[in-house]
Amino acid sequence: MRSFEEDLQSAIAYHGHVCSGVVLGVRMARLGLKKLGIEEPHCYRDLIVYLEVDRCLSDAVQTVSGCTLGKRRLKLLDYGKLAATFVDISTNKAVRLAVVAEDLPQEGEDPVAFWQGVADEDIFKVENVLLEIRPEDLPGKPLRRVVCSSCGEAVLDGRELIKNGETLCFSCANTPYYRMMPK
Repeated sequence: MRSFEEDLQSAIAYHGHVCSGVVLGVRMARLGLKKLGIEEPHCYRDLIVYLEVDRCLSDAVQTVSGCTLGKRRLKLLDYGKLAATFVDISTNKAVRLAVVAEDLPQEGEDPVAFWQGVADEDIFKVENVLLEIRPEDLPGKPLRRVVCSSCGEAVLDGRELIKNGETLCFSCANTPYYRMMPK
């Protein structure tokens, strides 16, 4: 396993600056990997991480764990919580870590130095959890592909919805996050 300093420098380089989120993300990922007994995450293909926030912490967790969205080993569930679940799909062992520390560095204070003096048990709540991961959510090639009957776009791995007997993508079945420009 890389040293804390190596992981921190890698996360800072990827994220672009050092902040509490990066420091906490590095520590969270290292602790999650330790709890699962994974020493070389960048070589380990059976790790999946579920992130519960889309902030600085996420970049650090991704950098340390080696899990990415494109490899289907990083999942974003944007609950707005500084939390992540680390899953070893070969053993079905999973651990969820959530930041519970209430004190934060003051403006201008070095976040690395601040968090260095705080023990993991004072920063994180750690829980062993169970996950049932659908085959369509595992890494690998798509298991299923359908075409939305409204927009004609492909929908992969069971993300389609059936509404009034029609197979639809999420956007056509609901309100999409975007609006079409007038022609």
